[in-house]
Amino acid sequence: MTSVSVDLTAALSPHFHRLKIGPLLIRSGAAAVAARTFARALPQGRWLVVADPTTHRIAGERLVAGLAADGLPCELLVLKPRSAGATVVADDENVEAVARIVREARGSIVAGLAVGAGTINDLVKRATHQTRIPYGVLATAPSMNGYTSPIAAILSAGVKTVQEAQTPAAVVADVDILAAAPPRLIASGYGDLLSKPVSNADWRLSHWLTGSKYCADAIRLVEEGTRLLDGVAAGLKTGDREAVARLTGALILSGYAMALAGTSAPASGGEHLISHYLDMTHYGLGEPGDLHGCQVGVGTLASASLYERLFAWDPASLEIEDRVAAWLSWPRYEEGVRAHFGVLADSVIPLAREGYPDAAALRARLTRVKSEWPGFAARLRPGLRTAAAIRADLITAGCPTTFAELGCAPERARRAFYLGKDIRARYTVLHLCREIGRLETWGEEILPGLF
Repeated sequence: MTSVSVDLTAALSPHFHRLKIGPLLIRSGAAAVAARTFARALPQGRWLVVADPTTHRIAGERLVAGLAADGLPCELLVLKPRSAGATVVADDENVEAVARIVREARGSIVAGLAVGAGTINDLVKRATHQTRIPYGVLATAPSMNGYTSPIAAILSAGVKTVQEAQTPAAVVADVDILAAAPPRLIASGYGDLLSKPVSNADWRLSHWLTGSKYCADAIRLVEEGTRLLDGVAAGLKTGDREAVARLTGALILSGYAMALAGTSAPASGGEHLISHYLDMTHYGLGEPGDLHGCQVGVGTLASASLYERLFAWDPASLEIEDRVAAWLSWPRYEEGVRAHFGVLADSVIPLAREGYPDAAALRARLTRVKSEWPGFAARLRPGLRTAAAIRADLITAGCPTTFAELGCAPERARRAFYLGKDIRARYTVLHLCREIGRLETWGEEILPGLF
């Protein structure tokens, strides 16, 4: 079998002075040298290897055997789902389970190793950050872009939160293991990455209207990853190793872009808020759930459709004082948030409050939109793709393109579309469309095509 590899040195070398980038292997057979690779990057001593039952079988057993053969001591933790048929969850409780082992070892555990994908990687990167030890990751699926990001997506009090973590000291991504991952996991990684033009547009929108931090270098790194994706969609559907290797490289670059920016904004906009809402109601209310990237792909179609309508919209039609007069005070708006989110409301309200403008701030923002939107839109448009083009690529790669394919009923999809803006303070196209009074109108045009 021909060996397949991806070398990201050229893309990452301009950023070595700003990012902590250790050994990074994306190639066939990489698992065979995983122990030696981690030994180059992690301190000598006992390491905590963390997996779940599936990732332990796929790669963890082999890694532990390789560590033993190389005389590298380790302790193994296989996290189990809390109920039959469930999966391990990246939540505060599991983070604490990993961190407790490190703390109780009283300094004898000097590094962590994550064997898995999104959930296990997030748990280990967060727990090792808390306990101030480095970690490495042996990737088992190209399902998300968080392998190399400095943040972790952790379920906390029912809300999917972004928590401070750390980038890995080493990444081993065996293309043979990744290409054998379930097709839905591969589709998830592709769906996550196809959101980047939309999330980048949201980031620029937020910078323009709210003054939030913006980093052009991070955008360029994301664009390097986008070039890796050219022509891979059909190969991903069949598990082609070259296509999977390029997808993995793009995911890793996306994670490093977040590290470069110091925020998840280069990779997470309104489409992610829709996905996070679905996650919250899955874990908190028992509603159906799907993989993060699959949900993001459908959310991206919604956000891209909003941008298409914004580009066709005439800001001269915006009646600023009418919008300000109709704007609810925060106490009134909070009543609606509490009613909509129910048992999750106490966790959501602080985030919604942070992102909710008062009348004066709304007036200032809308004044700028009315006068400057055409020029800003002209600069924004070239970086975006149409919803139709995104849908075609998702279908080619075997990704979901409707809420129904996610197991999400129309009423819940509407809630995700209209209420997702309240679970983060970050400004997105969802927020802008609500502020100009078009979110509901355009939503009723867009959503039927996504059911």
